[in-house]
Formats: sequence, C-alpha cells, structure tokens
Amino acid sequence: MKLKISFLFIVLYIFSLLLTVPASLVTRFIPSDAGIQIGHVTGTIWNAKLSQVDYRKQFQLQQLTWEFDWLALLSLKIKADIKFNNGKKEMTGNSSATYGLSGFAVTDLNVDMQATALLPYLNLPVPITPSGKFMLVIENATQGAPYCSELDGYLVWQSGALETPMGNIDLASPSVDLSCDNGNLLASIKQRSEQLATNAKISLIEGGRYQLQGDIMGTDKLDANILQALSWIGPKTPSGATKLTFTGRL
Repeated sequence: MKLKISFLFIVLYIFSLLLTVPASLVTRFIPSDAGIQIGHVTGTIWNAKLSQVDYRKQFQLQQLTWEFDWLALLSLKIKADIKFNNGKKEMTGNSSATYGLSGFAVTDLNVDMQATALLPYLNLPVPITPSGKFMLVIENATQGAPYCSELDGYLVWQSGALETPMGNIDLASPSVDLSCDNGNLLASIKQRSEQLATNAKISLIEGGRYQLQGDIMGTDKLDANILQALSWIGPKTPSGATKLTFTGRL
C-alpha cells in the first residue's frame, strides 16, 4: 500500500513539474546558428508569451503567444493556438498548428498585413511603393511531399496599388486562390481594374522550381510608359493581352 502511495506521489510530482516548466527554459535549447533570436519570455511551455521573435534579422513577429490544447494529446497530436501582433498598422495574425503522426498541419490561419510592411523584405531593382492591405486566410493546410497534401486558402489585396517611377498602377483588389496539386503548391491569380487585368497561375514544384503562365492586359487608362513596358514582357495573344511565361528556381 505504501509503495502504491509513493508511486502515485511521484507521478503527481512529475506531472506538476511538467505543468510548470517555464517557456524560457525551452527556448534556451534553440541552436545558436539557427538565426533565431527570442525576446522576453513569460509563462510555461503550455501557455507562453514572447515579446519578439526575430529570424536572421529579416523577419520579425512581436507579442507572440501560444496555448496548447490538452485534448489533442489524447489523439497523439500536439496542437497549439498561436497569435501574434506586430501592431494593427503592420501585421496581426492567429492560427491553430498541429503536429501528429501524419506530419504538420495548419488550420484557421488569418493574417492581416499592410502592404507597406512588405517593403523590408523586398529586394527590387527599381523603387516600388505598394499600398492597401493584404488578407491571408488558410482554412486548412497539411504537410505532404514535396510540399503539401492539402491546401485550401486565399489571399486578397484590398485596395491594391503600386507607385513606381514610371507611374502609378491601380490594381483594385487582386485575389489569389491557394491550393495543392499532386503535392505542389498552386496559386491562381485574378486581378481586374480600370487600368489592368491579369489572369495567371503559379506552381511551385519539387526542388524549389516555379512555373508562371497567364496573361496581362493594360487599358488606355494605364500610364503610357507602363503600357509600353508590358510589350517587353512577352508576345501578344490574339486578344491583345501580353502572354506571361516564366520558369525559374527559388
């Protein structure tokens, strides 16, 4: 009887330790060469808050929180609800991430980002200033080979516009449907405004190779310099649109 009581006490003690393991203890195990820098950490590994996460000084998330779902452990999965807030004028988002025997999955991902927040990550040959707001929604994404086994989502650029040295471009609200095709990532782009109309598909295939096919057509309301530049991109289709055909590797 005493042995059973002692064993139960040990189990409860170990369980209580697991419940209170500080998140800061876990973040110390991140390899120094991973390029990840963590700000102030509070809470436990099950419910924590990070003031900042910086990846190679190129991508940053602020006010990142996560909360684990205990019920998911019953199905041999690790699931956490994640939120971050870089400021309403920058980027905010939330999602549920799951890791199990079948791999990594994301559900209910919602990200709102001001277009200007992309500027630090763009390395363009000419200065271009975007305006508007991006809204990314991923209802379900599941890991597969080479990239995914399932993907259902979309991206909308609300009130999209570009300011360039050659003139300004009104894009209205371009939309991108995201899906998975035999393990490859597929993005279908549709855009139509008084100045420009675009229809294209981009596929990311194994080995980081990408293929873009579609067409783009400007109207007489588009700046003449930009309209002329469209003819440099590719040949004309019978409808007068410029054909888009690009391949490369990321």
